[in-house]
Amino acid sequence: MNSRSKIGRVLLVGALALAIAACGDDSEEPAAESPTATDAAAPADTAAGIEPAAEGAAITLAINPWTGSAVNANVAKVVLESQLGTPVSFVEIDEFATWPGMEDGSIDAVLEVWPSGHAADFETYINTNKTVVDLGELGPTAKIGWYVPTAVVTEHPELATWEGFEDPELAKLFATAESGDLGQFLMGDPTYVTFDEQIIANLGLPLKYVVGGSEAAVLAAIDTAVADGTPVLVQFWKPHWKHLEADLTEVKLPEVTDECLASAAAADGGYACDYAPDVLVKSASAALEAKNKVAFDFLSKFQLSTEQQSEVAGYIDRDGMSAADAAAKWVTDNPDVVAAWIG
Repeated sequence: MNSRSKIGRVLLVGALALAIAACGDDSEEPAAESPTATDAAAPADTAAGIEPAAEGAAITLAINPWTGSAVNANVAKVVLESQLGTPVSFVEIDEFATWPGMEDGSIDAVLEVWPSGHAADFETYINTNKTVVDLGELGPTAKIGWYVPTAVVTEHPELATWEGFEDPELAKLFATAESGDLGQFLMGDPTYVTFDEQIIANLGLPLKYVVGGSEAAVLAAIDTAVADGTPVLVQFWKPHWKHLEADLTEVKLPEVTDECLASAAAADGGYACDYAPDVLVKSASAALEAKNKVAFDFLSKFQLSTEQQSEVAGYIDRDGMSAADAAAKWVTDNPDVVAAWIG
């Protein structure tokens, strides 16, 4: 999932319990999106003609399995190495496994956290253990939801809301060989936080929950549906560069209620609401500031807007650039933005 932001962080984390997460942008070829730790260890080229400063302690950034996470980490790496003298390596890791890594210091920071899916982690690692610190907001406000091509809603206006999917004949428009007589609901990466299977069951919808395995599978399904004019129903999110080129409509789900939030927190399987907005944030090991204060201060100031993150993600997923090359291009093209992070 280009990934995520935090709206009223204190209120959101407390209220949203385990409502949603994960999302930003991903592709079928993770090596192109998020370099391995070995590849990432090589120093970045000097950006914008600025010579590197004296070398600081090397740091490790987490990359979670969506393109937005790779964008953030690679842009930060270019600046840290070319302008702040800090070597950076990456570890590609599940979003939940990132937290123990920050606690034990094997991971120094993660630059995109969808907080509504990590209330328990905030409580454990930040509030109780105090082994992880909040680095502030990343920039975008994110939203996970159910999406269909807008052309489908134009032809069948009922499908603009979840009630339209109660009709078995309308739901069957989304049927595939895998879903049989039921409509197919396509989910991407199974490691993402998701309530979709619960929502389908608890609303009694004639849909089959199908896991495609990756964000790339969802993107391919969207491209095929848009090109062929056929229906597809997917879990997707904003911000994502695909919205810049594919006309998609978010299906209106039931409003988020206290009951749904309590269900998410209890993990009792009773969730039957929409996903709430997420204001994306950054987190770091509590040891990072002492280890490399220059890097800590930079990452605290580091922010990308929805448009900026989507621009770099588009270079990767749409144009086929490596994440490292896309980040270097963007940093070189945006010296004023970079200056604000290191000033």
